[in-house]
Amino acid sequence: MKRTVFILVAIAAALVSCDKIESDKPLEESAVRSDSLFYSGTLLANASSGDCTTPDMKVSINLTFKSDSVSISLFKAKLAQRMPAMDIVIPNITMKKEADVTLLTSVRAVPLAMGNEFPAYTVTGFNGRIKGDSLNFSLSFGSTPTSFNGKIIK
Repeated sequence: MKRTVFILVAIAAALVSCDKIESDKPLEESAVRSDSLFYSGTLLANASSGDCTTPDMKVSINLTFKSDSVSISLFKAKLAQRMPAMDIVIPNITMKKEADVTLLTSVRAVPLAMGNEFPAYTVTGFNGRIKGDSLNFSLSFGSTPTSFNGKIIK
């Protein structure tokens, strides 16, 4: 009986902890689940104030409890020149494996940053793919078209 209660408490804690990042501290790579894939590449945001490029940015694909869904963490991303670099999590990205490629899609997702939801930067039109050791995706953060191209970190 104690074992069953312990397992139920552990499952509940895991589900709650995956719901929202509650800390104002930056997202640490070590805090990302062990079943994550890490990529390094370039993020390009086409903000109304001009293009903003974040080179050598790290991204992780974080597997979730649902086998067809992932969250994506962007580490130290900048979406505009005057914006500070911040860690952003995009939840509920649908993952579909095909022959030699994994497709990542989402119609709409509210990103998390600094422990809060950012509805003004709602992600729309997320389309991505993992093929071999490459990750490529495009999306809009609010009205800012954004893309990422990177390679897996081994």
